[in-house]
Amino acid sequence: MNVVTVSAKTKDEAINGVLAKLNASMDEVIYNIKENKGGLFKGTTYECQGFLKLDIISDAENYVKTIMDGMGIEANIEVSTKEGITTFKIFSSNNPIIIGKNGQNLEALTTMVRQFVKNVAPVNGPRIMLDVEDYKDRQVKRIERLAKNLAREVRKTHVDVEMEAMNSYERRVVHNILTDFKGVKTESIGEEPNRRVVIKYVD
Repeated sequence: MNVVTVSAKTKDEAINGVLAKLNASMDEVIYNIKENKGGLFKGTTYECQGFLKLDIISDAENYVKTIMDGMGIEANIEVSTKEGITTFKIFSSNNPIIIGKNGQNLEALTTMVRQFVKNVAPVNGPRIMLDVEDYKDRQVKRIERLAKNLAREVRKTHVDVEMEAMNSYERRVVHNILTDFKGVKTESIGEEPNRRVVIKYVD
């Protein structure tokens, strides 16, 4: 990873210096700023350290490949970025092992990769999602169908429904699909890992 550091009298000068060295725009770079307060006769300076988002995405992809090798699984990874989320789509002959029961292995792998990224870029790193072929897509559609069916039931009976425990990504799917669903509202309750969505009736 090509990490560059620039010191300057102002934050903007330090950031722009990093962008110039990397020949990149603000959206393409991950950076952090450190303020260095001078002594009695020295003014404050700012140190900016930055690197390309593509570099950390590439490192994260290699990290996934290392894990797959450790599991004895040959896999190909297709990387795509849409709406600020970078998806690593994994293709292998051992999909059930990677996914695990109810997607538990895939969820654990995703957590590991996100922590890897967070260790390098704790503040503004890329958002990473892992998928095995189209498992996530099918899972999202299943959750959306379930949420809509439950919302119709709540609207009909006026009785709130508490869904099963889900991770933050799955809860977000429910909240998003029911945002404009008339007659109901959603809220998350409980503590991780048992946090869940409640679908409530509203007039």
